[in-house]
Amino acid sequence: MLAGVSDIAIHIPKYYLPHEELATARGIPKEKFHTGLGNRNMAIIPSWEDAVTMGANAAQQLIERNNINPDEIRQLVVSTESGVDHSKPVASFVQGLLNIGTRCRVYEIKHACYGGTAGLIDSIEWISRHNNAEPKGIVIMTDIAKYGFGTLGEPTQGAGALALLVEANPRLFSLDTMLNGIYSKDVHDFWRPTGHRVPIVDGKYSIDCYLTALEGAVSHFRENSGIKEGELLDNLDYLIYHMPFTNMARKAHKHLVEIENKGALPERIEEIFEETFERMVAPSLRGVQEVGNIYTGSVYMGLASLLESEREKAEGKKVGLFSYGSGCGAEFFQCEIKSGIGSIVDSIGMNEQLEDRKKLTFEQYVQFYSKSDQEILYHPEELKGFKNKFTRFVFTGFQGHKRQYA
Repeated sequence: MLAGVSDIAIHIPKYYLPHEELATARGIPKEKFHTGLGNRNMAIIPSWEDAVTMGANAAQQLIERNNINPDEIRQLVVSTESGVDHSKPVASFVQGLLNIGTRCRVYEIKHACYGGTAGLIDSIEWISRHNNAEPKGIVIMTDIAKYGFGTLGEPTQGAGALALLVEANPRLFSLDTMLNGIYSKDVHDFWRPTGHRVPIVDGKYSIDCYLTALEGAVSHFRENSGIKEGELLDNLDYLIYHMPFTNMARKAHKHLVEIENKGALPERIEEIFEETFERMVAPSLRGVQEVGNIYTGSVYMGLASLLESEREKAEGKKVGLFSYGSGCGAEFFQCEIKSGIGSIVDSIGMNEQLEDRKKLTFEQYVQFYSKSDQEILYHPEELKGFKNKFTRFVFTGFQGHKRQYA
C-alpha cells in the first residue's frame, strides 16, 4: 500500500516588500535581485504572526475543506527552524488551536530546510504501516527566514507555511519511499547558534554543499529505482528543487543536466538545459518568486505552484523532488500525481492569497523588522479586519511567560 498526500494548504503572510523597494533603499541595481536571485518580492510577517499561527492557519484550511473531525487525526508533525520555545514544540501549540484529540502523535522536527521532507516521509511510512485502519496525518512546514539588515541574505528573506494531509489512499499524489535517494554529511554551511536571532551563512560553500548533496542523492535514487545514468530526465515529467532563492533551481538543474550528460559538448549541455528547464522546472517557480525563502516548505511551495500552473496537465505525471537542508541532509524522490485533481487544485488558493497581500514601503519594513514578538503592533479591534478564510489565528502576547493566541 502506497500512502501519500490528499491535499495541500498554504498560508501566505498578508504583507510583502517588493525587491525594487529594497534595492532602491540599499543603493543596489534592482536587476541584481531580479536577475541574480530570480525573486520579485519577499513576504514580511507582522509581530502578531509566528510559526505557530502560520502552521495552524494552513492546517485549519485542510480540516475545514476536507470535513475532518480533529479527533480523526492520528499524527501531527511540524517541521520548522523557527521554533518559539526550546522545549515545547510548535506542534503542541497547533494541537491546542485546532482542538486535536489526545490520541495523536504530536512532535516537531528540525533539520534546517530538509525538515519538511523528513516529516513528510516519516508520516507517509507511519501511515503505510497501518493496513487495518485509515488514519490521517497532517504534516506542517512553517518558517520565517530572517537575516541581518544590509547582509547578502537580506533579499532572500521570506515566510509562510504549508500543511499536507497524509492518508493511505491519497487523492493528490503517492510515493514509494523505498526508492528515495539519501545524502547527509556534517558541514557548517548555514547555522544559527543558540542566542542568535539570525543565522550565520557561508553562501558560496552552502551552494557547493547543495550541489554535492544533489549528486549524491540522485546517485542513490538511481540505484534504488534501477534508472541508469543518463536516463533520469527521460523518466520524469517535472522537477522541483529546494529554493532558498528562485535561481538556485537553475543552478541545480544545470548541475543535474551536466551529471546526466557527461562528455557532451557545452553547446549541447546548454541546449538540453534550456529545453528541460522550461518544460520541467519553470512551472514550480512562482511561489518562491513571490514569497521568498520559507525553509522547510520551499520544495512544497514549488509543488503547489506546479499544480496551480499545470492543473490537469500534471495528472498521471511523475515529479522528481530534491530536498536539501544545511548541516546537511538531502533526499531525492519522486511522486506520481493522481487523476481528477481539479477540485483539489482549485482550493489551494495560492494565487488568491498572493493577490490579497498588502505592499509595504521600506520604512514600514524596517518597523516590522525591528519589533520583537513581545511588542504587538495591533489593538484587539483590528483583529476583525485582519482575519479571513485563510487567517484564523494570531499571536496576542505573553501571560506569565506563556504564549497566547486568539
